[in-house]
Amino acid sequence: MNDLHTTLFWLRLAQLIVAIPLFALVGQGATSVLARMMGQPPQRNFIYRLFQIVASPVVKPCRWIAPRFIPDRHLPLIAFSLLVVAYIWIMIEIATACTRNGLAIAQCLQSQ
Repeated sequence: MNDLHTTLFWLRLAQLIVAIPLFALVGQGATSVLARMMGQPPQRNFIYRLFQIVASPVVKPCRWIAPRFIPDRHLPLIAFSLLVVAYIWIMIEIATACTRNGLAIAQCLQSQ
C-alpha cells in the first residue's frame, strides 16, 4: 500500500465505518435527553430505537471488554469512548500518510 490514494481510500473507509456508529450513539444520547424532557421513556421513541439498532453492533461486544461490575446501561458510553479513540487514531494516520508523502495535510486531502 505505497500508493497514497489507495492508503487514503482505505483510511477514509475505516473512518466512515467508525463514524456511523459514533454519530448514532451521539444521536441516541441526544434523543434520550429530549425524550426525557418531554416525559416520555426513550425506549418508546422510534428514533431512539433506530439509533440503538445502528449502534448495537459496537455496543454489544463492549460487554466482553467491560468488567462485570459495570452495568449494561453504561455500555454505550464505553462504546462511544472506544469509537472516539479509533476515530482520532484514524485521523492521525491520515495526517501521517500525507506528511510521509511530502504533502501538506490540507493539500493532500483536497487532491482527492
